[in-house]
Amino acid sequence: MQLLLSLLFYWLIFIPLPSAELNNENETGHRIAIHIHSDGSFMPTLEQLRFANSIGVDLIEISEPERIQSEVLQDFYILLSSENKFVTRQQLSTNKSEFILTTEQRYRSLPPVIRERIAAISMFKFPSDNSERFLRELAVAADTLSQLLNKPLYYQSALNQPLFYPQSLSFIAAHFSAKEHISVSASPVLFFDPVQPSHRKSVYQFQNVLHQSLEHESSIVILPAEWFFYTLENQPDIARLLPAYFAGEQVQLPLPAETDPSMEANWHVILLFTILGAFIIHIKYHPFFIPLAARYFFNHSFFITDLFEGRIRSRSSGLTILGLHALAAGLVFLVVSDFMFSSNGFEALSFHYPYLFITGYEQYTLFTAGFIISLISHLLSIFWIFILNKNILYLNQAMHLYCWPLLLNILIAGILVSVIEVGSGDIMIYSLFAIFLLIWFFSYNIGAIDSSRQLDGNPFWNLTFTVGLHSILLLTAILFFLFSPEFIEPLELAVSLP
Repeated sequence: MQLLLSLLFYWLIFIPLPSAELNNENETGHRIAIHIHSDGSFMPTLEQLRFANSIGVDLIEISEPERIQSEVLQDFYILLSSENKFVTRQQLSTNKSEFILTTEQRYRSLPPVIRERIAAISMFKFPSDNSERFLRELAVAADTLSQLLNKPLYYQSALNQPLFYPQSLSFIAAHFSAKEHISVSASPVLFFDPVQPSHRKSVYQFQNVLHQSLEHESSIVILPAEWFFYTLENQPDIARLLPAYFAGEQVQLPLPAETDPSMEANWHVILLFTILGAFIIHIKYHPFFIPLAARYFFNHSFFITDLFEGRIRSRSSGLTILGLHALAAGLVFLVVSDFMFSSNGFEALSFHYPYLFITGYEQYTLFTAGFIISLISHLLSIFWIFILNKNILYLNQAMHLYCWPLLLNILIAGILVSVIEVGSGDIMIYSLFAIFLLIWFFSYNIGAIDSSRQLDGNPFWNLTFTVGLHSILLLTAILFFLFSPEFIEPLELAVSLP
């Protein structure tokens, strides 16, 4: 990789172009590239770009270089960022020719004056490169594309330490997040992701990245344009120090003052207290709730007898449990998704499932999904128990057969929020989530079994069309999801993204 990167810098420095060449001050091989995001959220002004070039920045990573005015673009070389985002193993294997064609066409569609400034072309952004199968497919695609374009190729990895790379690639842009408590990647090309809102920590980690990059003969540090220009504006001394870094010297960057973190609403805790508050209010105005719960869990046969003899008629307790469980399900989906997925992971989910997620509000989409799925499952479960048992005369009876185990899930949701807030280990969090899902699953089966015992004769067919059908349908759905790459691979990728 070091040899390929050196060849790239040789091309940048010594191959003449019709426009401005790099000057001697920048021939050390250490560079900073400005990344301009494709969403158009921030576009540097001409003055900002000229100032960056005046201090030695001569690389821009961008997917649409036409957005930059040509007179300024002549002072920069371009890393052509990829629009092929979050590509999975199955997608690359199935659509390899399409990815090659679109990358080639995107390059050839650029005006000649821009193509002359292209230093390297990115093939993918944040793909599933934690898989050897993906990398084998990538090697084939890179071999073909390198022959078609005769330009250095790379891709933008989401990993801090990429596994390995095909020889047809000149380099891999590794990812380093300033918020992570990990060492700086040893890769000579690094995308630096600052942490929000701690600007001091970002500048400190940026300094570490610069120091690490000097261990290589050639290196590129890619910085988000908005953060880069914000930093130069607020700490102009950094602009005076960067030329020394380009010359291969270690620099100590001035750190901004500590700022008090802004207080933000913790929706996890707010929702939890909303659920607990509603639960306490219900107990206060329905004092028989606790005796009923104790009877269900500690004297179950007595509870079932009372229910079928008509001595339990209240609907409010059952409806309260169902409503609070729907909120608890939404809360659990919210906190577990926040724990499992980073901002890049949520972006990958909305990219692959655009009809299921609202971009920018993916976790709240999951909260809504948990709430709605819970309500629908409750209604279907109660109705199915009711219509398949002739001895159940009222929906209220089916509801009480089904709902009481869900009371445990409200407790599990509270514990889950607590352990996530205090930063407990992964095993405990995933175990509590699994218990939540199992209680949800078995609540229907327990209710169906209790109802079948009230039938005259053999309850075989009743259990077949309740417990059996429920289990088969759920198992089939799980297996279909696990063995469908178009569903499971985007989820695996989203979980793995930092």
